Amino acid sequence: MKYISYRTIVVASLSGRSVGFQKGVPTYAPPQMHDELVAMGIIPEGGLVEPPAAPVTAEPTVSADREAVLMDLFDKMVTRGRREDFTATGAPHLSVIAKELNWGTMLAKERDVMWDKWTQKQLEKEE
Repeated sequence: MKYISYRTIVVASLSGRSVGFQKGVPTYAPPQMHDELVAMGIIPEGGLVEPPAAPVTAEPTVSADREAVLMDLFDKMVTRGRREDFTATGAPHLSVIAKELNWGTMLAKERDVMWDKWTQKQLEKEE
């Protein structure tokens, strides 16, 4: 792949390769140097290609809908039984919730309220 530098420079890579660039002239560089070149402001000839952003699932705005989705997720997480899904206090990690639902961020306060409701429902089932 060819790269274009904004200045004349010789780049010595950590992998032992070196490439001389002339300002504005497309120059071939091995793929192993890509990250180092981009970090220095030397861009691929066609420009930088951004990876596509993960689509964010529309979050339910009605509280009953949000609650139903979260209750289902909590059931799934508990059934799965992975320790790393939960905090030291036993509540689901916010990062796991966000990853599973592909929502934006969730406040700990909302998670705690919903987790308490889920826990209470489980206790009622046992009675």
